[in-house]
Amino acid sequence: MKKIIIVLLTATINLTGCSMFPNAGPLAGKDITEVNQSILDGETTVLELRAVYGDKLTVEKTPQGKAVMNWYKTWSSGITQDSTVLSVLTDKNIVVKHVVLRYKTKTDYSFVSELTDAELKLFIEQGKTTRKEVESKFGYPNDNSFDDKGNQILMYVYFDSSRSQYGWIPNVGGFIEALAGTKDTKVTLLSVSLDDQDKVVSYQLKTTNYHQGIGLLNSSSVEEVK
Repeated sequence: MKKIIIVLLTATINLTGCSMFPNAGPLAGKDITEVNQSILDGETTVLELRAVYGDKLTVEKTPQGKAVMNWYKTWSSGITQDSTVLSVLTDKNIVVKHVVLRYKTKTDYSFVSELTDAELKLFIEQGKTTRKEVESKFGYPNDNSFDDKGNQILMYVYFDSSRSQYGWIPNVGGFIEALAGTKDTKVTLLSVSLDDQDKVVSYQLKTTNYHQGIGLLNSSSVEEVK
């Protein structure tokens, strides 16, 4: 899931300050029902998906060699801004299962950073707590994955970012920021694994720190802080 998080984080950085995306594309520009109907589990191929939704996606291998492929698109009509996720489990280049998520981009997921293992243990009873109960408490997830059996993994992700602060330095602060600015992000992820009856089989709460150079002299990709 690390690759998914890094792609989401990079997208968040690149979209900062953007309020309108003139091209909705085939993912954001269609109703969820229409997207679902265009993908046939067990028949649609990866080649067909790439032909429609493009090559900008994340690919994560499962333990048994299948692949979870996620496409992301954020688009604004000028009034509201929505984020759409197409998550697909594939085996031998054929779609096994897929799901489409759509949520308001401004939805507040900061509650994830305030959760504790003790709180989750009180709420989630493995084998009994249902998807409906999870979504009733936490809302709809903003990301998704699958296990090898095609069972969904609900993912609630929160990014808490801060930039280097050189602006306070008289006369040269802005110049230093432009040359050697940095961005640090703490990512908190709650992943909830479901079985084929939509009951929780396991869950994990994890926090990971990332760093990126954003200046002209230190520009770098997003890297995990060990």
